[in-house]
Amino acid sequence: MAQTEIAKSESNIFTSKKSASVLLIARDFEKCLEVCKEVLRLRRLGNLEDKNGSTTENENLSLKLSQYEETEHLIVILIQAFAELERWEEVLPYITDYYQGIENVSAYVLKLCLLLHARVREYSICSAIYNIWMRANAQSWSDQEDISMLVDVYIKHVLIPTGKASEVEGFLRSTQLDEASQQKLLSAYEEVIQKSRALGSSVEDEEKEKKKVSQHNSQAFLG
Repeated sequence: MAQTEIAKSESNIFTSKKSASVLLIARDFEKCLEVCKEVLRLRRLGNLEDKNGSTTENENLSLKLSQYEETEHLIVILIQAFAELERWEEVLPYITDYYQGIENVSAYVLKLCLLLHARVREYSICSAIYNIWMRANAQSWSDQEDISMLVDVYIKHVLIPTGKASEVEGFLRSTQLDEASQQKLLSAYEEVIQKSRALGSSVEDEEKEKKKVSQHNSQAFLG
């Protein structure tokens, strides 16, 4: 692809990205999805041409960062449009197909997927995509803040709503976060953890008392 054609293509994509943003604000979600999907399709074709050597190495490197940012922006708009249309079940298949695996998405896109599925209480899906992404990226991801963000989202929107607040401390120890980051998150959820433990102890004591009463009644009945 010639340099002038690359510039023209990027200009069209930039214009379409702006159109998608305007459509989202205007709440024309169907049209917004249509624009996003078409632009992302063209972007994918452009990436394939780059991989096949249709651009020079310098041209490819100069566009790489801007393309990544533009693509992620469009993906975010697309997720928002799907969510507004209550078509949340279409998000993950699209994202997985576009990135060729959930492990290849950015931390921010994964965060949006987690929040979307947690909102509709699809906690098993949240766990699955979180674990896939972490297995692939946790040790090599350069930004600890991204990992901390995802761990925080998982605690707040998956563990706690599913009654697993008491597991937060152990969960944090299993992450790739440094000790300071773990302690910061642990402190943030300390009150919830303590309440969960207290409730668990109360339930356990109640069960023991019920068992004791039941045994006493059985003995009394047997004489």
